[in-house]
Amino acid sequence: MRGGLLPAIAACWIWGFAFVGPLLLPDWPALAVVAGRYISYGLASLLTLALLARAPTATPVPPRAWRDALLLTLSGNLLYYALLSVAVRNAGYVMPTLIIGLLPVTVSLAGRLRHRQRPSPRYVAALSLILAGLWLAQPPAIDADSPGSSAAFRIGIVCAIGALLLWTAYGVLNGERMRAHPGIGGLQWSALQGTAALPFALLLFAAAAPSQPWARPDWARFVAVGLFLGLAASWVANALWNRASARLEPSLLGQMIVFETIAGIVYGALWSGVAPPAAVVAGTALLVAGVIVALSERPPPVTLSAS
Repeated sequence: MRGGLLPAIAACWIWGFAFVGPLLLPDWPALAVVAGRYISYGLASLLTLALLARAPTATPVPPRAWRDALLLTLSGNLLYYALLSVAVRNAGYVMPTLIIGLLPVTVSLAGRLRHRQRPSPRYVAALSLILAGLWLAQPPAIDADSPGSSAAFRIGIVCAIGALLLWTAYGVLNGERMRAHPGIGGLQWSALQGTAALPFALLLFAAAAPSQPWARPDWARFVAVGLFLGLAASWVANALWNRASARLEPSLLGQMIVFETIAGIVYGALWSGVAPPAAVVAGTALLVAGVIVALSERPPPVTLSAS
């Protein structure tokens, strides 16, 4: 199990940078930031597939694997991050981070329901701690005159909820689809998803980017942020997560996503230069406690139904 835990935790800490990516480019449309991330991820993935294809033991990727990778990357990568970027741009980093922090609960419950596993008392206690931590770590009250009280803030919340639902499905199905193709490793599976996203990212950039973007004074920053998000927060983190998905049950894997919430709050606080309120710190402690309790339970065996 340890071989899956460490990659999952590392992936979540890298993913945490995604919450502040749109804030680093305030003068760029949120969808352009999304496109920049997945263009760099797609190019790195294309290069990876080319190198893997040169291996002596390489075999052609079946069309079904390409189809699964395309559907997963559109929902769990491109559309998910598009909604999250709009959410962060409109509602700040705190509330979207906390909403995405529900992923340990939604992914874990979805995985158990999908495999007809009944929650044990210890598991219910772990989820209760996580929910209590998320409730406690609420953002400060918003002033009536601040942008957060406007329609933009409500749009951001709706987008964050949509991103939560998309990644819940991705978190459960990604591991299942990967195990359905045993000849494809975690690195190749991540590269398939990145390559499948590349043409859509190019179309999105053409539609969302301002005219002559290379002439803008912040073009170099845009390229740097896109490269970091694409190479680290997508290529490296996704490869780590795919490795964990092949080794952990969905119910246990879902608990690991709590570290993405912690990372998002930490990175957001560093970016803003303001320390998190005491309630956020206390809520984070409850989140960690919930994960520890969940990890102490041995997941019941998965019963696979005939298809």
